[in-house]
Amino acid sequence: MKRVRAITFKQKSTTLYCFAMSAMELEPLCYVEAATRDNKKGLQRVTEPGRLREIAEYLNSGERAILPNNIILNLAPEVVIEDGNDGLATLVFPSDEGDFAFVVDGQHRLFSFEDDYRELPITESFELPVVALHNATEEMVGQTFVEINVNQKPVNKDLLTQMKAILGLLDTDFENTAIELIHALDEDKQSPLYSRILRFPKERNKWIKVNQLLPVIMGFLVPGGSLYSKSTAERKRIVIAYLDAVKKSFPDAWADADADAYSLLQTAGLQIILGLLPDAMQRCDFSEQFSYTSETFERQLKPLVESSLLGQWRKAAVEDALSTGAKRKLLLGQLKELMRVKPPTTGGA
Repeated sequence: MKRVRAITFKQKSTTLYCFAMSAMELEPLCYVEAATRDNKKGLQRVTEPGRLREIAEYLNSGERAILPNNIILNLAPEVVIEDGNDGLATLVFPSDEGDFAFVVDGQHRLFSFEDDYRELPITESFELPVVALHNATEEMVGQTFVEINVNQKPVNKDLLTQMKAILGLLDTDFENTAIELIHALDEDKQSPLYSRILRFPKERNKWIKVNQLLPVIMGFLVPGGSLYSKSTAERKRIVIAYLDAVKKSFPDAWADADADAYSLLQTAGLQIILGLLPDAMQRCDFSEQFSYTSETFERQLKPLVESSLLGQWRKAAVEDALSTGAKRKLLLGQLKELMRVKPPTTGGA
C-alpha cells in the first residue's frame, strides 16, 4: 500500500484533496481514457509521444525547469480516505501501481515521467502538486474537464511573449533580439510603426501584433539573414528607413489605418511588405552602393509601385491574393521575382 498525507478543503458540497507526490511514484498510479470513436465517453485527448519527449527534455534543461501547476485527478473508490484532524487526511492506495487515479488534467506533464520518456535521473527528487476529487461522478469529472480545457480563457499570446522576453525565457537569442527590435519599432518616434504595435491586451488603434511580426523579423536576424551582421542600432535604422520608404511609396494605402479600401496595413499586407526587405536591400547593394536610406529604398521599390499585381495595395487588387496562406505565399514569390536584381545583358559577337 502507498499512503499519502493530504490537505482537505471544500468547494460547495465537494471535498477535494491537495497533496504533493514524487512524480515517479505518482505516474504508475494514474491512467487516462482518451476520447475515440470506440470510447466516446473518454475525456482526455490521445497522449502525444512528441509532447511527452518535449516536456522531458525541458525538465532536464536546467534548474529553472519546473512544473508548478497542479495535476488534477479523480481518485477511484479503491483509494481509501482516512480522515485526520485539522483539515488533514491520509490517502491509501491499494498498491504501488494500478489504475487508481484518472487524470482529469495534466496527463502530458505526468506521463513525461514514464520510463520511456523521462530524462531526469531516477534518483532526482521531483514532486508534483496534485488536487484530487474522490470517486466523483462522470458528470462532475466531465464538467471539471470542460471548465479547465474549454471555458477558461488562455493567456494572451502577445502578453506571454512580453513576459518571456522580460524574464529571459525566450527559446533563442535570435528571438530575444527580434523582440527587442520590434519594441524599438514601436517606441521610436521616427518609426512609421511608432505606437502601432499591439504589445499588451486591449490596446487600441494598433495595426499588428508582436507575434505576427516575430517570424518575419527573426528571419532577418538568423545567420544568413539580411540584418545578421548589422549592429543593433543599424538594424533599427535600416528597418525604419525601409518602412518610411514603403509609407512614401504607397501613401494612400499607408494612410488607410482602418484598412477600409487598402490592404497594406492588414496583418498579411505588413508581413508581405516586410518580407521584401532583403530583396530591397539587395537592390540597394547593386544600384545604390550599399546605401540603405529612405530615399534609396524608395527608388528600389518602384517595381512594386508600378506592378499591377499590387495595384497600389487596393483591396480590389489584392484581396483574393491575401485570402489564404497558399495564395499569400504565391504573391510573395511573385513580388520577390519583381524585385530580383537583373544585371544588364551584354550582346555577343
